[in-house]
Amino acid sequence: MFRSKEKGQKRLADTVSEALGHPDWLESVTVNDDGDAFIVIAANPENPSASEPRRIEAEGKAAFVPGIRNVRAILTAERGPAPAAPTPAPSVKLEPSPRRVTKGARLSDEAIQQSSPDTSQIKPIPGIARILVVASAKGGVGKSTVAVNLAAAMAKAGMNVGLMDADIYGPSIPTMLGVDDADPKANADGKLEPIVAHGLKTLSIGYLTDTDAPMIWRGPMVMSAITQMLNDASWGTRENPLDLLIIDTPPGTGDAQLTLAQKVPVTAAIIVTTPQEVALADVRRGAAMFAKTAVPILGIVETMSWFEAPDGSRIPIMGEGGGKRTADALGLPLMAQIPMLQSIREGGDTGHPVSTIGGPAAHHFLQLAKTTAEALDTLQTKPAPEIIFED
Repeated sequence: MFRSKEKGQKRLADTVSEALGHPDWLESVTVNDDGDAFIVIAANPENPSASEPRRIEAEGKAAFVPGIRNVRAILTAERGPAPAAPTPAPSVKLEPSPRRVTKGARLSDEAIQQSSPDTSQIKPIPGIARILVVASAKGGVGKSTVAVNLAAAMAKAGMNVGLMDADIYGPSIPTMLGVDDADPKANADGKLEPIVAHGLKTLSIGYLTDTDAPMIWRGPMVMSAITQMLNDASWGTRENPLDLLIIDTPPGTGDAQLTLAQKVPVTAAIIVTTPQEVALADVRRGAAMFAKTAVPILGIVETMSWFEAPDGSRIPIMGEGGGKRTADALGLPLMAQIPMLQSIREGGDTGHPVSTIGGPAAHHFLQLAKTTAEALDTLQTKPAPEIIFED
């Protein structure tokens, strides 16, 4: 029995090695009887951090091997006998040493272990007064544009605002704020210091990974990325907390959204859509998810509401009235209608949010900021409206 189990572990280790392509930098692969893989990678002694992308790639590929439960890859600066893989007793949980998130790195194993399915307790995050999620159940509707300009407009109005990019697979906040090359540092307490841009404290997975690096993360790692950026960063202090943290979520109703709804003390959510029917069908799904997880929805923001021609006429390229109909059907207010304006697109591409520049386009986001602030204050005095979904 013991020999059979040992052979099975060796076969798994060989399979992992094959998945990695048997590179010359691979020193050893061992797998214990719990399915935990331990990978030892040879690094350049003079520049160990240069091998960090190898470690990330190795862990990502190994995680997809059937039978592998957890992966731990380590860098060694000198060749020698591979350390034996620890074999914990069945009742003992493996506790790898923590690793700080740095440029090009993935999350610490300690943070990954925090992504347990237990959602019974949600604790406030020190230094953050309120959290607003900007969500959409469909991609390409301008959600990040709304999140960036709403945050910038609120900061311009004098609020202490943070902006977190939770779109793990397609982070766009660094580009839209003009800080692609930013590299967050850890402070004396070991917490990440958010990047300050346009009066906002910001964090994005885009700051912590190489631009061209593929994000081959499974659900638990995505959830841990979000919780670490929230809990392991210096957003504010007791004396000077953030008035509001705005979180730009990825499209859909997957792991990232469920993590925020079930494990983070979210104050409220805003749902972004375009007027077209194909987008509105997804809005109902997104609204249903927040309703079922007891997150109040402030309202609907409609983007690309119309194209404004040079003569001032409005052309409803993406349809007309869809956002209003959906808001009415859900019993929610239509908080804003944002037109298709060249200045909004240019602001996002150049890293200068239009709400910080002024002009007609900025007016839409400044009004949305005012409406949002009032709605958040209303939540403190009366319960959020009940949303009824009918088939």
